[in-house]
Amino acid sequence: MLTILAILIGAVGAATTSYNECPAILKAAGVSDMFAPMIAHSVHSLTLEDIRYFFDADATEENGIPTVNSDLQSDARVLPNAPLVGYDDEFSTMGMKAFDLVMRNMNRTWWGITNYNTLETLLHAYHMAEIWEKTSENYKMVARLLNPESDICTCMTDVENNDVLNYMNLLAFKIRYPGITSGNKTITDHYTEQRQRRSAAYRIAYDLSWNAHVYYRSLNFDGFDFDLPDVELLGDIAEKLVDNEEVISQHIDSAEHWQFWKDLIKEGMDESGFYDLAVFLFCSLN
Repeated sequence: MLTILAILIGAVGAATTSYNECPAILKAAGVSDMFAPMIAHSVHSLTLEDIRYFFDADATEENGIPTVNSDLQSDARVLPNAPLVGYDDEFSTMGMKAFDLVMRNMNRTWWGITNYNTLETLLHAYHMAEIWEKTSENYKMVARLLNPESDICTCMTDVENNDVLNYMNLLAFKIRYPGITSGNKTITDHYTEQRQRRSAAYRIAYDLSWNAHVYYRSLNFDGFDFDLPDVELLGDIAEKLVDNEEVISQHIDSAEHWQFWKDLIKEGMDESGFYDLAVFLFCSLN
């Protein structure tokens, strides 16, 4: 950690930094090789209200942090900035504000995460808040030491080239079409042949686990154009981006099933993940 701190303090401006230099720059700064999928997973549901509470009270709507669109029927699967979602400020805690947001949208079939019931959607909101709370301490350290004009920040915020945006789009597909990268043809054929999202009766759901050895793996996005509509990408994603990620068929409807979900969320990120996320957020917001 002392080496990382020294690098952050000594980081210089990046007027001529090229993308080819970025892997070495980020590695020297202590950023993990798997930062792109980890960051995409960690900020996909971040709101501007969350940013202002956990990280930067002065953050604006042009914050540069891409997120998955919670409106799952929108053509825009990824938003360029974490949105202002309208938390009810008459509540004094972030827990109640998040609870209210979920409850206000509980009757919307294609909002949030496909086929999560209300308890699971609430769990996801609280789980993400715990991730951001743990990251906030790293953020304070990074904010004291890192120059936002450094080559480190240039590389971290180049989401078009560092795969953060690619993984965010892939995550959006996984949320909209659970099991699309599972390699299970029973699931993927449903999407590729019907060109539609699963019906409400098809009760599999996206896996929110954080096991780095399973989820955070390097994928090859060469040839993918995520500006294309969903229907033109489903086949290639199902065939070329297989990561064998499982889907959830057990919903929170009993104490036994809660234990299953509880074990998933306890897998958690390690300390390097919180550091990577803190660096990305600081660089994006400054």
